[in-house]
Formats: sequence, structure tokens, C-alpha cells
Amino acid sequence: MQDMGDTRLWASLDERFAPFARDRFLIVLDGSPHGALIVDRVSGGILWANEAAKKAHGGHGDELLSLQASELLVGLGEKLSAEQAKGIGRPGVIVQFRMSNGSMLPVEVFEQELSFSDQREVSLLHLRDASGQFGAVKQEERLRRLLADSFTATTIIAADGKIRYVAPSIQHILGYSEKDFLGMNIRRLHHPDERRQVSALVRKIPSDGTPVRMETRIRHADGSYRHIESTVRNFTRHPDVGGILASFRDVTERVEAEMDARKRTEEVHMLARYWTMAELGSAIAHELNQPVAAIRNYADGCLRSLPASTELEQTRWALEQIASEAERATRIMRSVHDFTTHKRIERRLWSIRDILDDISAFLQLKVQEGKASLVVDVKASRKAWCDKTLIGQVMLNLALNGIEAMSEKGGRRELRISANDFDDDFVRITVADCGEGMGNEQLEALFQTRMTTKAHGFGLGLVLSRSIVSNHGGKLWAESTLGEGTSFFLTLPRRSQKNQVFTFSR
Repeated sequence: MQDMGDTRLWASLDERFAPFARDRFLIVLDGSPHGALIVDRVSGGILWANEAAKKAHGGHGDELLSLQASELLVGLGEKLSAEQAKGIGRPGVIVQFRMSNGSMLPVEVFEQELSFSDQREVSLLHLRDASGQFGAVKQEERLRRLLADSFTATTIIAADGKIRYVAPSIQHILGYSEKDFLGMNIRRLHHPDERRQVSALVRKIPSDGTPVRMETRIRHADGSYRHIESTVRNFTRHPDVGGILASFRDVTERVEAEMDARKRTEEVHMLARYWTMAELGSAIAHELNQPVAAIRNYADGCLRSLPASTELEQTRWALEQIASEAERATRIMRSVHDFTTHKRIERRLWSIRDILDDISAFLQLKVQEGKASLVVDVKASRKAWCDKTLIGQVMLNLALNGIEAMSEKGGRRELRISANDFDDDFVRITVADCGEGMGNEQLEALFQTRMTTKAHGFGLGLVLSRSIVSNHGGKLWAESTLGEGTSFFLTLPRRSQKNQVFTFSR
């Protein structure tokens, strides 16, 4: 609360004011929606001003105390000398209130004389703005406090897109201060992908003030884009608005929750399809196992019945190859069957080389088909706490992706699988190819559902792989350089993790 500047003034108040405490008296005056001044009647200096008078003046808080009453209230001296002092209940005099910017405001002044024991004469001047300015200032201040805490913000946008007015709540909705937001072009804040669409919608807004709802993305002060739901009205012809009136709120959390729910629904449908294919693969592997076993048996029978003769060496070699390939086909089908019928999660400490041995037959076949070479750099001592079948399938999926990435590239085609200690708690497995590589946008979208670079891919492999690794307590990510290739990294715990919840299961 502003001090009056002269403590002696309060020490000599008339007995009529003695029952009132100083602070209580000032609070009453300070809370008035009308202006109030205490003036030295001899010198004409202003000794005190309430908040309404200071806000109407628009200057610094102490600026009024350096002024004469005649400087602030132009024409006051002549009117008071003619009218003489009148009580607060009588009609006041109309003078001009000079604001800090030099403009004038007509006010009605009521004077109340105060007498002091030291014969000092002061006057309490009550100021009432004929146009309601003092009350409006108070009302606007209360309104601004309410708007500052609101979850919505209101803006007035000119025809050229510049923001002419904004509510204080813009600070916690979009992070801008009122000063920074005013004068901005709203079109530049819209997401680049939506600017044309928003401009087209704004042009179609009826000019009669009919509200139109829209949802757009607007850039936050931190550079991110927020989903904003707006109610927009065209008041360009309204004399008091003269622009587009938009009331908006941040609905980012709701939109992201809806997008996440849709994504989860899609994943459920795709996973159901995946498991159906897995069951079909298991059935096919089971059915093919018998004819392949028959081929192997017939080849073995032919080898045993052939006489030992140098003329039949080529035939014997061919039969041996048939038996060998049949045996490898059996191992591949057994691996497929074991994975697709695997329902119980069994984790223990496995050597990474043992995990690779389970998928090596199928992996070698695909490497040969892709005319590539396989380099395995994994020490026998490297171990991880995991489910052997699931992690084996993850590594196989990453390896097949690498072989596919190199299929259309000439020159060296090398797939490298390596493992090393990531830190004290995790081991890191790397599957690297020397394909064409990927750009940043493609790399960021790599683990999204239905994202695939293959002509006939489902986009589920990497999503499932990341889910499997994550539920083991590890991480799966990729790094890529255009023209040089892509490397996938997965980390697995080196020992049992207590209190870990394992949720991935069929």
C-alpha cells in the first residue's frame, strides 16, 4: 500500500477520523472503483492517491505524488473558487483528468475538507469518471485475473493474420507472453502441413458471426506443436471487434490418447493375424516333416544299396547331398515349429552363440539366397538372461532385414553379428548390414506399426521384436547412414533381474 509521503498528516487527523485506523481507512479508499486523492489545500500538492486513480493515470506508482492537483485535474482551481467547497453529497464539478500519455478524461470531482490540529488544511477529492473509466479499469483488472487462470484463450486476429488481442491465459497454453504473442502472424504458427487447409476454412467462415469449430496444430513457444481446438467467429464487420474472434484450448493430451488407443487397436488386430500365420506355419512345418523325412530315408537306403564302385562316386555324392539337405530342412522346420508352438516363457542364462546355433541353419540358407556373406563375432563367454526361442527369433528377424536391405545392392554384401559387454548389467548384440541405409525420417518411423521397407512386408517384425526385448528389460534401436548400411542394437540383461514383470506371451 502506498504511503502518503507525510507521516505528520496522519498524526494530526481531525477527531472525526480518530476512531478509524490508518490502514483500515486506506483500504476503504484503495478498494474504491472511483479515484481518490488527498491534496494539500495550501500548496496544492497531491499527498496520496488510490489504486484506481493511479491506474487511470497510467504512469508509475509514485508519479502522482510529484504532481500538483491543478496539473492532474485541469481547470480544478477556477471551478472550485467559483463553486467553493461542496460536501460529498452535493453535485461535483466537471474537470479534465490528464493521463500520463497526455490525453484527457472528463471526471466529476467531489471535495471533502479535512481539518487538522496543526491548522493544516487538506482535501479528500473523490473522482468519478463520466465515461466510467475508473470502474472499467477495476473491472478489467478482475477480468484479466480470471482469464489468466482460464483453460481457454481468446484472440482477435486481423484480416492479414496478425494477432490484435490475446487473453493472459496464452502464457500457460502456448508458452508465449501477451507482449510476445501480440503482433505475431497466426499463419506462421500453424503446422506447415495444415496452413493451406486452415486458410481455406477461415475463408469459408460465415460473416454473420456463426461459430465454426476446427482443430489445428499450433507451434508452442518451446518449438513443439500442440493440438488446439478452436471456436472461430467472423466479426470483421463488427465495429468493436473488426477481426476473427477465436476461442481455443489445448487438447493435445486427448488427441494423443485417442491416437494411442487407435494404434493399440491396430496392433491387436495385426498381432491376431500374426499369430494366425504362426499357427499356419507350425501346421505346414509339421505336415512337411514327414515327406522330408521320407526323402532322407530313401536317400540313405540308396546309399546303402549302392555297390562300392568308382563309376558310381558322382551318384553317391548326389545322394549324400540329398540326405544332407533333407536333414537341414528337418532342422529348419523343427525350429519353425518350436517357435510357433512356444507358449511358455522360460528364461535363464544362455550363451549367445547357442542362441545363434538354433537359427543358423535357416540363416545360412537365407544368406546364400541373398548372395551375401555372414560374419559372426561372438565369444563363447558372452551370455544373456533371456528366453532362448524368443530372442533367437528377434535376432533372426534383424538378420533377415539386413539380408533384404542388401539384396539390390552391388558390391560387398556382408552381414555381421557381434556381441560385447554394454556395461556391468547388460550385453549388447549388434546386427549390421552394408545396404543402402536410411534417412532420418525413415529411421524414426522404423518401429511404428505397419511400417515396412519390404514389398510384401507386414510391418510387424520390428514392433514385435522391440516388445520382446523391452519385456526382457533391454532396449532395441537402430542407427543408419545413407550409402553405408544400417546397424541394429539390442541390449539384454547379463543376469536375472529381480521383481521384473514379464508381460509378453501368447
